[in-house]
Amino acid sequence: MMLPEEFCERWDADKNGPLIKIDKESLNSAPFSEEVKGFLSIGGLPETPAPYFEFTSMSSFLKPIINVFNMPEEFGKYYFLGTTGSGNPICIIEKQGYIVYLDNGNNFLEVFINSSIKQFAHCLLVYAQMIDKAIEKNGEDAFIDLDIPASIIHWLSGEFERIDSKCMENGNFWFDEVESLYGS
Repeated sequence: MMLPEEFCERWDADKNGPLIKIDKESLNSAPFSEEVKGFLSIGGLPETPAPYFEFTSMSSFLKPIINVFNMPEEFGKYYFLGTTGSGNPICIIEKQGYIVYLDNGNNFLEVFINSSIKQFAHCLLVYAQMIDKAIEKNGEDAFIDLDIPASIIHWLSGEFERIDSKCMENGNFWFDEVESLYGS
């Protein structure tokens, strides 16, 4: 599994945007494992990585989602990380450390993204690499135009499976994302 230092080293901040790191002191009282705290303070998360995620709202970062969006108590186990391109809140689940999003168009149904923050960051890194490969093969607009060779999508799918096989189960975020790359 990818270490936070390795993630920092491999993430191209010039091309893919800066990493947001959280001061370890501010994470002391957070209800997360030392692994999660360490990853967020040493590795961090990209500010606005593909596919259209945003982690820039630091005032709400890692706060219970019930405080960020005034949601019912039953959502108390979710801690806010950022949003998807559709405005769905991306969260980390307090005890398990799973990364999910809450589908705001479907009564905030939980949709699985990754099994851990490390696997999530690794998937973001491989997704950025997929975009680079597509651009190298089919030109600057390859990703925007969904002109991604099937061989590259197949490579991405295999990488996701290797990083976190659960993320590639039908109906989970990365499975759906890979399917959408094939276009219509």
